[in-house]
Amino acid sequence: AIGGRSTSAKTYLEKNFETFKTTSEEGLIQHACEALNKTLASDQTLSTKNMSVVVISANNKYREISADDLQKYIDKIEKKEPEADAPTEAAAAAAPMDTSG
Repeated sequence: AIGGRSTSAKTYLEKNFETFKTTSEEGLIQHACEALNKTLASDQTLSTKNMSVVVISANNKYREISADDLQKYIDKIEKKEPEADAPTEAAAAAAPMDTSG
């Protein structure tokens, strides 16, 4: 369950679902973590304390991803986030400031 901010996760999954058929299990877990990250309020961060991921295979085998393994996926998200902000900052720096007040 992902709660009230599920629309952001749904949008992320809808934008990426066409690649899922050819994506590895590791890649699918990363997508799940990315989608969960989209559901958090801006003052929250994804952690092993506020999420869990379970993989259910085609033959109904159930496997919970360990906290240590989840942390690796979270770390990948955290490394990507500053890059996502960079174009916005660059655009803001390039835009002239209106001083006509």
